[in-house]
Amino acid sequence: MDQLCKYVSIRQPESNRALGLETESEYRQRWISIRVIYFTAFVVYIAFCCVATSLWPYLNTLDPDAPKQFLFYLFAIPSLMQLVLSPLFGYWTNRASSIRLPMMLVIVFLIVGQVLYAVIEEIPNNRKYALLASRALVGASTVACTLYRAYISAATTVAERTKTTSYMALAQTLGLVGGSAVQPTFAGIGEEGFQVLGFRVNMYTSVGWFCAALGVINLVLMLPWFFRDHNIAVKEAMSGNAGLADGKRAWQTMELRYLPIGLMLVAFALLMFAYAALQTLLSPIALDQFNWTNEESLFYLGILMTAGALISCILFLMLDPLCKRFSETNVLVYGAMLALFVSQLVMIPVGSEPITAFLENSGNSTGNGTALGCPPTQEWCSSIPPIGKVQFTISYTLLCISFSIGTTLSQAVFSKLLGPRPQGTWMALLTCAGSAARILGPGAVTVYVLSGTYWTFGGGSVLTGLVFVWMWVYRNRLQPVVVVKPSTAEEMKVLNPSKLVQ
Repeated sequence: MDQLCKYVSIRQPESNRALGLETESEYRQRWISIRVIYFTAFVVYIAFCCVATSLWPYLNTLDPDAPKQFLFYLFAIPSLMQLVLSPLFGYWTNRASSIRLPMMLVIVFLIVGQVLYAVIEEIPNNRKYALLASRALVGASTVACTLYRAYISAATTVAERTKTTSYMALAQTLGLVGGSAVQPTFAGIGEEGFQVLGFRVNMYTSVGWFCAALGVINLVLMLPWFFRDHNIAVKEAMSGNAGLADGKRAWQTMELRYLPIGLMLVAFALLMFAYAALQTLLSPIALDQFNWTNEESLFYLGILMTAGALISCILFLMLDPLCKRFSETNVLVYGAMLALFVSQLVMIPVGSEPITAFLENSGNSTGNGTALGCPPTQEWCSSIPPIGKVQFTISYTLLCISFSIGTTLSQAVFSKLLGPRPQGTWMALLTCAGSAARILGPGAVTVYVLSGTYWTFGGGSVLTGLVFVWMWVYRNRLQPVVVVKPSTAEEMKVLNPSKLVQ
């Protein structure tokens, strides 16, 4: 209870007051703004995933002739919009004095996209393309990731950055978990629903109205009464440096170290790729190798994914004290990248007995004749041993651990390596790397179907192992660059007025 009261009260700690960078009032305003950003992350992610389970039945209701292949476009276009728009908004953020206007614009995208989703039934023709446009607008709203990552890098001190980034990741995860619960919550309304102001509200459209309402609340919170821009990172860089005349000079004197920065981009993208790949492979592996029915697969995988989400939430809360006890770099290298490598290695099948492929009339089917097990079209099933359920569970658990720790710390370290400079364009690059990885990740299904588990997880082990070794070798170079007070002689120099130390 004391911790909760402390969190709600937003009191300036003595350690922050001793820095002399801001008053208690400024500290309170800054953290109110950061919490508005947490809420934005929650809203964006809840709106992004809340229709995932209902998209196909809703499409089928809107346009019974729409092919199932159209789902690919509905799921792919949000990541594509994020990939295209992130650099533009990142550049805009660097040039603007405040992120309020670009952030409010992406929230408007979210509101319009969700309202369009809710009123598609009123459109007489081309409903599937209206649904595609709705998903595109929701995808455009995920550009908020770039904006709030850039804001967090400016509005926090180096000491606060890891904790703030982990809480932001927690808000995102709660949005994903909450999004999964939104559609079942409104399922009781049914397909017929009821009329409000001439619009039909049913189990599908109610989700759109709900997310639009959250967007409106978020839009209000971005007004100056609640959200204000703060750039304490520059103040921290200039603190005690008389030789630095302004904030721009503080970050211009800091050399960019491209190798460590590039390494963080690679690590972030690899974590996103591995997570998207295994998430896509969960159902095929469960159905092929465990002989589960569709119902059993949904039930058991639902339990597994819920447990994984809870593990992630716990890790986000533990990450800051963990990084105070151990080196942040070591937590990233061993807690994330080594765990990721082991998660791939564990999935390589062991044993001598091959998977029993389904053979017609073999009786290996459900009561309605649906085939169970590995299909005969996957010829590798006859020569490769199956993945065990224990392997499967351990691998997914390790993946959740590595993903939670890795994506959070890679963002935090990435931000610290960049220093107090404007990070809009750089965070756009990080967002694009993640978007591209999420687009490519599901391609692992093709490797699995054509070549089997040895190639799928053997290749994953090699890739993650190489990145782990690369990061382990360069782990000492992943420390943020800081500005120290120049000596009197150096202050007299026109060029290079400050030193950079690691």
